[in-house]
Parts: sequence; C-alpha cells; structure tokens
Amino acid sequence: MKNLLVAGVSLLICCDYALARTWTDVKGRSLEAEIVGKSDQTVDLKLSSGKTVTIKTATLSQKDREFVANWAPKTADKDALGGDIERYFSSEWPRLISADVGMEIDESRGDEGEFIYTSPHYEFISNAELSKSVVKRFALLFEATYLYVKALPLGNSKAHVASGQRYKIYLFEKMEQYYRAGGPVGSAGVFMGGKEIIMVPFRSLGLIKGSSSWRVDYDRTNKTLPHEITHQITDREYYAQGARGWYTEGLAEYVAATPYRSGKFSVNAADRAIEQYVTGFSRSDNRGRNLGTDIKAPDLKQFMDQSYASFTGGNGNYNYGFSALLVTYFCHYDGDEDAANLKNFLRALKAGKKGAEAQKELLAGRSWDELEAEISKGWSRRGVKIEFK
Repeated sequence: MKNLLVAGVSLLICCDYALARTWTDVKGRSLEAEIVGKSDQTVDLKLSSGKTVTIKTATLSQKDREFVANWAPKTADKDALGGDIERYFSSEWPRLISADVGMEIDESRGDEGEFIYTSPHYEFISNAELSKSVVKRFALLFEATYLYVKALPLGNSKAHVASGQRYKIYLFEKMEQYYRAGGPVGSAGVFMGGKEIIMVPFRSLGLIKGSSSWRVDYDRTNKTLPHEITHQITDREYYAQGARGWYTEGLAEYVAATPYRSGKFSVNAADRAIEQYVTGFSRSDNRGRNLGTDIKAPDLKQFMDQSYASFTGGNGNYNYGFSALLVTYFCHYDGDEDAANLKNFLRALKAGKKGAEAQKELLAGRSWDELEAEISKGWSRRGVKIEFK
C-alpha cells in the first residue's frame, strides 16, 4: 500500500481535526486522516500535515471500503486547498472524449465589422466570413479538446468555466494579418497568455479558399491547435517554477498526440500514440518529434528546473518530446500507475509551493537518481531506452 505510508509519516498519526478517522489497510497498517474525495477506484485522504494523498480503495480494509462506498461530500464543504478543486482530482481517467456533433453555431457581427461565431465554450472572432458548417467543423476540435482537458483528473479548475463564459479565438484569413497581430513568424497558432486568447491563421484550421467561399480540407490534421488550446485552459499555478516547461508543454503534447477524429479523442490509446509521436512519426499523419527509441536524457532535476527561454530555445524539439514522455510516465507508469504522485505535485502547486518544495511530491521519498532509474525502467518495458546523464 505504497501511497498510504508516506515517507516521513509514522504508521499512526495523531490528528486534532474533527473529521479525521483511523484508516487501516489489508496488511493491518493504519493512520489518521480525513476523507476529502473519491472516485470509482481511489480515495483522497487529507493528513494532519495538510497533505492530501490518493490511494486505491482496494488496498483498504473491508470496513474502510464500506465507509468509502457510503461517503459523500457535503455540498458546503471546501477542500484542503480552500476551494472546490479537490473534486477535479478524483474522477476516473477518461477513455473516450466526444464533442456534441449536433451543437449549434451562432453568428453575429462585431463593432468593427468582424465576424463572430460562438459554440458552447468558444467565441471565434474572424476577419473574413465563414459558413456555419465550416466553423462547426473546426469548432468540434476546440470543444473536444476542452472536454478532454476538463475530464483529466489533474485538478485543472480553469477548464470548468461558468455557464455562458467562452474562450476567445482570433482567426486570420491571411498569414501577414496573423503576423501583424503578433503571431510568431513560422508558427501555426499561438496562445497569448497575457491576453488569454488564441490566434490562428485560416490555413492552420485546414481551410481552403474555393471560388466563392472557404471550405475544410478533410485530409489535413493539426497537432498545433490542441496543444495551444490546452495551454489556454491550463491553470496558472501549473506554470510555476519547477513545473513550467516540462509539465505545461508535456501536457499539451500529451493532449495533441492523442488520436483524434471528427470530434472524438481516443484517450485509451493515448500512451501508445504519444510513444510513436515522440520516438518517430505518428502513423496517422506522419508527424512527430522523432527522438528515436534510444534517448540520451539530461539530468532530470536540471531539466525540470530550466527557464522557459531555455526550454523553448535551440533544443526545443527534444525538450517538447521528452516532456511528453515524462508526463506520460507520471500519468500512467509511476508508482501504482494511478498518477498519485503527479496529483500531489499539482496539489502542491495549487497550494502556492514551487520548485524543490513542490517536486518533493513527485519524488515521493525517492532520490533524483532513484526517480531517473524508475523512469528509465518504466519506459524500457515499452521499448524506449532512456539513459540519464
């Protein structure tokens, strides 16, 4: 019961908070903690230190499993982080994400003559007119990506927007218009963090100009858009030092490499697709980071702590690809393969911790050398050799 016995915590902890109870696992070990959340297979326990850990319900005693089955959070309760965020960590990992293919697209004109199209969670502001059917085609990708990030049990509250609120996407008919607005030269789309907007040229939406209107090139695929959409709905706390770069870009790569077609993300095939995308080229679109299956990796702590300018600099292709492998490892292969250590790391970021203080949760009592060895072992089982310096 690896996650119940946290490094540095004794088998029986005395707590003075009223909602704590004694939890016992199938081996007879126990601790005092308060239940703050649950999913079909896991339970989230708050320790007296304020730390929250996620453990598998099946490892608990029969009495405790019955308690979890009958437990429900009070509607007025707030989680350990001072808000309603804990419930965003407790859902099951999604298998299939599907956007509503029957959704309606509304259209209007802006004060400066721009064309405005709205879907359930997005407002597309275009400098050229598009048909509703064309907008609906690419809006499905935006809506599906939103639902995907929202469904991931990684505590991302920004993806849970209030009803009626929409993310803004600016569309540009010509590349020179996109560049004049601040789009990086050579880019296919960009998230502008200061303005909380995404800017996209038409060609990145797979749009082709016909004789009288724009149409969709159904043979084109685009991994840039899900990547940037993920950035737009990733919580600011996750960009803190020690997480920015490797986690934020790795998560965006994870989402972008997940197989997508016609409003559906096949999340159950994500880890295999990410491996193909990072080590070679995706079978579906022949795009990828092409790092190979024999990877020379830098010192892990230095990689996680590097500045964002360094991350996106001269070795950007490698950094993005390797980060996707790291995020995939922590989501699916680390510890009990339940992302518990990653969730605790993200909880720490939510609590205002950063750098080494937050990374202690990823280490989970391991040294950096031990964590590097476990990452190498986890990926070697899947045919990818990673050798750290």
